[in-house]
Amino acid sequence: MSHTRPDLRTAASLVVTLLFWGSAFPFIRIALKAYSPGHLTLLRFVTASCAMLVYVLVVSRVSNSTAAGSRVTIPRLREWGPLWGIGFLNVTAYHTLLNYGLVTVPAGAGSLIVNTAPVFAALFAGRILGEPVDARAWAGLFVSLAGAGLIALGTGGPMRFTPEAVLLLGCAIAWGLSMVLLKPLLLRYSAMQTAVISVWCGTGMLIVFAPGLPQAIAAASPAATWSIIYLGVFPVAVAYVTWSYTLSKMPATRVAGYTYTIPVIALVVAYLLLGETPGPWALAGGAAALGGVFLANAGRRSVQP
Repeated sequence: MSHTRPDLRTAASLVVTLLFWGSAFPFIRIALKAYSPGHLTLLRFVTASCAMLVYVLVVSRVSNSTAAGSRVTIPRLREWGPLWGIGFLNVTAYHTLLNYGLVTVPAGAGSLIVNTAPVFAALFAGRILGEPVDARAWAGLFVSLAGAGLIALGTGGPMRFTPEAVLLLGCAIAWGLSMVLLKPLLLRYSAMQTAVISVWCGTGMLIVFAPGLPQAIAAASPAATWSIIYLGVFPVAVAYVTWSYTLSKMPATRVAGYTYTIPVIALVVAYLLLGETPGPWALAGGAAALGGVFLANAGRRSVQP
């Protein structure tokens, strides 16, 4: 398949997604000052689910929008399984691991680990979508894992192992798998329908974190609570739709390549909001992790499923 430029709408959707996702890491660190990782995850996705519900109710009253493909319809019973699966990977697993991982790992360094996801996406795409996986992809995986290991050892300045970095590597695996599994669903459902229903499904599985949430909200600072509201509305409710739309228009492995920019955005925002500056080992590990991603994807010819 030739690498043609995305159209303006697809490019805009991709840019919006990357900006919101890159900004999410520092805001999670702000929220974790007042909320536990579980409460943060649940409140973020309750906010996102409510924002999406408002959108669905508004769109359902506007005939022109529904005719344009923005309508969200209830899937048939046998179609719920894949949507629940995406909800688990994209919401429940990814964000629970992410928030627990960012308890100790700085926002910028954490984004570098999570951004090894394109390597895993390339490997999963080979098994699931039939996209070719060559020696370059395997070499990239090992280089990226080595980089993640350096970040795990160097996030605190002096070299010491940070177990939470392993959780962030789990995020990368969940995200890489979800990129690939989401692609076939977008052949059957609209980007809006896939995003909305998968978020609702994932939020339902987060109810286990409900005990103590009202008390946590009452005790939290306004900055922490507003950070979670931002995280729910923009990096989830808006960006999940724009991400699904982008994936519906471009091959999975090609879209994954653009996520190289997320750590750069996260590092800049983390520096501006939190004053975080990664240590030399974390920076070296980040360079290795992103180098592995580039190695795995450079020169690949993606197969449109």
